[in-house]
Amino acid sequence: MKTVQWIVGWVVAVSATGLFAENWTQWRGNTRDLITSEPGLLKKWPENGPKQLWQKTLGDGYSSAIVVDGTLYLTGNIGDKGSTRGMLYALDAKSGAEKWKFEYGPEWDKNYECARATPTYCEGHVYLVSGLGRVVCVNAATGQQVWAVDTHEKYSGRNITWGIAENPLIYDNKIIVQPGGDDTAVVALDLKSGDLIWKSSGLSDRSAYCSAALITLKGKRQVVTMTENNAVGVDAETGVVQWKYPYRNKYSVHPNPPILIGENRIFLSSGYNYGSEAIEIAGDTARKVWEDKSNSNHFQGFTLYKGRIYSSGGNKLSCYDPKDGREVYTVAGAKKTSFCITPAGMITYDEMGGAVMLVDIQPDRYSVMSTFKVAYGSGPHWSSPVVADGVLYLRHGKVMTAFKIK
Repeated sequence: MKTVQWIVGWVVAVSATGLFAENWTQWRGNTRDLITSEPGLLKKWPENGPKQLWQKTLGDGYSSAIVVDGTLYLTGNIGDKGSTRGMLYALDAKSGAEKWKFEYGPEWDKNYECARATPTYCEGHVYLVSGLGRVVCVNAATGQQVWAVDTHEKYSGRNITWGIAENPLIYDNKIIVQPGGDDTAVVALDLKSGDLIWKSSGLSDRSAYCSAALITLKGKRQVVTMTENNAVGVDAETGVVQWKYPYRNKYSVHPNPPILIGENRIFLSSGYNYGSEAIEIAGDTARKVWEDKSNSNHFQGFTLYKGRIYSSGGNKLSCYDPKDGREVYTVAGAKKTSFCITPAGMITYDEMGGAVMLVDIQPDRYSVMSTFKVAYGSGPHWSSPVVADGVLYLRHGKVMTAFKIK
C-alpha cells in the first residue's frame, strides 16, 4: 500500500512540475502559437548537431508533422503530374516505422506540387484539407476514412494560384475551413459528420492560404482569418461577420493567421513587401495602430512570447515591442526562417540552405547557443520545426528526420 501511495504521489508531483512530455497536435503546436512547454530539452546541442534517431523517405511535401501519443502523422504527394495523389502517413515517432498509410484523394499538381496539408488531431481522429479543398476525417488508430467533403463542389469554393494551403482549426465539435465561395468564405462543419453548422453569409472572398485562429476579443470568441481582400473576424458560434479590415497584397498571399497582442489588438503580416501592421478592433470597426513595412512575413510565421512579437519577414527574424512596433533586435544568421519556441530556446530553420539554430531569446537580447545544417532532401526548406517528447522533427521535401534534443 505504501508503494502504491508513493507512486501516486510521485505521479502527482511530476505532473505538477510539468515534467511529462507534450504532444504536438496541430499546425503551429497544441495552442497554435509556435510555442511548446516541452520540459527537459537540451540548452546546447552537440557540435555537429543533435543525435539523429531516424530518417525516412515519404511522399513529397512542404507540410509539417503532428505527433500524438507516440505516433507521427504527416502528408506527402505521390505520383506524376496529372495523377498526383495525397497520402497521409502514420509513423512510430521513436523509430520512424510505418504504422499505416491512407490515400486521401487527388492532390494539387499545377505548380509547387507538394503536399501542403498539416493534419489536426482531435479525439482519436485526424483531419486535413487537401490542396484541392477536400476535407477528410480519418480514424487515427486504423487509417480508415470516416467522412470526406469536397468543399469546392459543395459550397461553390474556388481554388487559388498555388492551391489551398490550409490547416484546419477545431473547437467545440466544429472544424473550420475556408472554401472561398459565395457566402461561404468560411464554414464550420460538424466534427463527427462533416455536415454544415454555419457559413459566413455576406462574406464571399476567396481563401488566401491562411489557416484560421480562434481569438477572444473583449470576452467574445471569434474566428479570425485572412481572405484575399480582408482580415476578418466572424462569430465563433454563428459565423456572422463581426468586422473586416481591407488587406490585400500583390498575390493575395496571407498564410499567417492573425495573433492577439493586446485585449483588442491584432498583429498581421504578409509578404511581397506588404509589411506588418497592428490593428485595433472596436465593435464592428478596425483601425491601424502602427505598421512596419520592413517586415514582410511571406509564410514563415510570427508569435507573441513574453511580451514580444517575433516575426520572420523581410529576410530577417525580428523582435518587436507590441505597443508601438519598435524593433528591439534582429537575430543574426536567421533570415527567411520558420521557428518554434521551447523552454530551452527558439529553434529556427532557414528556407535556403537549411541552417538550424537554437537561440536563447530574451525581451531585450538574444544569444545563439547552437547551430547545424540539414543536409538531406531537396527543394526549399518550407516545413516548420516540430518538437514532441524530446525529439525535434525536421522535414525537407520527401525526407523526414528525427533528432534527440532531450
